[in-house]
Amino acid sequence: STSLQGDVSVATGHVLTAGFDWLRDRADVQDPWSPFRAVRGNRAAFVQYQGNVGAHDLQASLRRDDNDQFGGKTTGGIAWGFGFAEGWRVTASHATAFKAPTFNELYYPFFGNPALRPEAARSSEVSLRHDNGGWQFQLNAYRNDIDDLIVYDTAIFAANNIETARIRGVELTASGQLGAWSLRGQVGTLDARNLSAGGNHGKRLPRRPQRSARLDLERDIGEAFSIGLGGIAEGARWDDVANTLRVGGYGTVDARATWRFAAGWSLQASLVNAFDRRYDTTAYYNQPGREWGLGLRWQPQ
Repeated sequence: STSLQGDVSVATGHVLTAGFDWLRDRADVQDPWSPFRAVRGNRAAFVQYQGNVGAHDLQASLRRDDNDQFGGKTTGGIAWGFGFAEGWRVTASHATAFKAPTFNELYYPFFGNPALRPEAARSSEVSLRHDNGGWQFQLNAYRNDIDDLIVYDTAIFAANNIETARIRGVELTASGQLGAWSLRGQVGTLDARNLSAGGNHGKRLPRRPQRSARLDLERDIGEAFSIGLGGIAEGARWDDVANTLRVGGYGTVDARATWRFAAGWSLQASLVNAFDRRYDTTAYYNQPGREWGLGLRWQPQ
């Protein structure tokens, strides 16, 4: 892959960006059941404008892809942001996207489907942020409408397209100081639906939990030491398009400790999945149990 990009300041607070991307995929699989050989190129040109007009921020972009396998696709997006009152900011955006199936999704033995179509998506998002100097809060609401969403379909034991899908969600993030602890948290809810005609209409999209949360705490102990805790929780999900195979929710806790023993040097010990929780994110594929690690880092001053 190769990328070339140029940024030009056309006036104070106004930047014009233009560039070119080139990507070439090549694969030669000798598998005796489903061998394949393929080469694919993708060329893209893009242009973007970013500007500030008073308290308003503006952005507009346009991109043209030329894919050897799936032809030409044009995508783009617009975004607007506005700062108001004391520490408040609202943003809104809308964009389109194009995603070609990977060679694994197309050809991988006992998984790939050469008949896959590329995804085409339209996404919209609005956001409200507040920063009072000590705490920061941000609320995001978004919607993605996707044509030919690529998923693994247990009905055919291969990758497949969902003709029409819709993903809607709300996410709240916060960060700040709670006594001696630095805190970062995130909670979200997701409604991901199959809107294709047929028996699966209205079913939830596979492998997407409806609820999720994350919390990170960090505390300095003197100038040389710091400790941290992290927790992740995700609700149950369906593993198949027909919503017959349920994967339960889970929660894990991580811990870490850092020792800054010299200028630019630090030693960190970490414990992942500290309570050795057994869980899956995909049916029949267990995630690792308790893990520990020790890392040495040097960062030049």
